[in-house]
Amino acid sequence: MLGYEFMQRAFWAGGLIGVIGPVLGVFLMLRRQVLMADTLSHVSLAGVALGSFLKLNPALSGFAMAIVGALVIEQLRRAYRTYTEVPVAIIMTSGLALSVVLMSLNQNLSKSFSSYLFGSIVAVSDTQLR
Repeated sequence: MLGYEFMQRAFWAGGLIGVIGPVLGVFLMLRRQVLMADTLSHVSLAGVALGSFLKLNPALSGFAMAIVGALVIEQLRRAYRTYTEVPVAIIMTSGLALSVVLMSLNQNLSKSFSSYLFGSIVAVSDTQLR
């Protein structure tokens, strides 16, 4: 099974996620940002949908939207220090709502959105590992 290159890349990717995930999880838990990963995934999906709608690179637009979402969340968290989880929930639902609206406008590209939602670890390329 490890003789195949795609399986080797999948094991490397899984190993990296297995090492990085718990470290980031503890950090986010201590900062009371447990919904951050879920929020950024919804925001980046909105970026992918926006990039597809505007005929841009969906991966780059998703990455850019995730960075913008993280910056907006941090600004809202600083403005409302008492309610630190509320901005995260607001941005998460807004990102999901925006992605649903943009996906419905891109009905001819609905199959490509499912690949962003439900990717496969065996589809990881060498460039993505670097």
